[in-house]
Amino acid sequence: MPPSTTSSVLEEIETSICRQYGTHSPHTADTHPTADGEYTAVVDQPALPGAMETTRSRVCRGAAVDLSDRWAFFDDLAPAAAFVRAGRMSNMMSSWDLFEAAEVRVFCARHHREEAALLLGRQVYERSEIDAHAARFAATTSARTHAAAWLGTLLRSSPAR
Repeated sequence: MPPSTTSSVLEEIETSICRQYGTHSPHTADTHPTADGEYTAVVDQPALPGAMETTRSRVCRGAAVDLSDRWAFFDDLAPAAAFVRAGRMSNMMSSWDLFEAAEVRVFCARHHREEAALLLGRQVYERSEIDAHAARFAATTSARTHAAAWLGTLLRSSPAR
């Protein structure tokens, strides 16, 4: 991200999330539940900010899955796509929406707590793309499992010293 873009993003997110994206904004209505709390806002943001961390704010890039009544955020498209693929095969719901996303967290001095916003980028809806990301996740998981098994075998077969 060019320096001028980075500084404008910093200026925008280092104010409180509630003022930047909160309920007074035309883009949002209420808070949105997550597994560990709730987002102050979930907004469309075609140009997602890059990942960064300062003493006052944090932006994580990844992917988000809309589960109708709550959001799940992942640090990469691959595990999110695997989650969507598995979810679509379950009896929970027929379609889960997958988005490239950024999660922005900033401590709000006004409310004395951390606030979070979920910024939604491009929606990933092509089944072939979701399947490709899910396959990438499965391959990396399989590779880690094989590496862990190999290391375990190596450690068990090593003579005690």
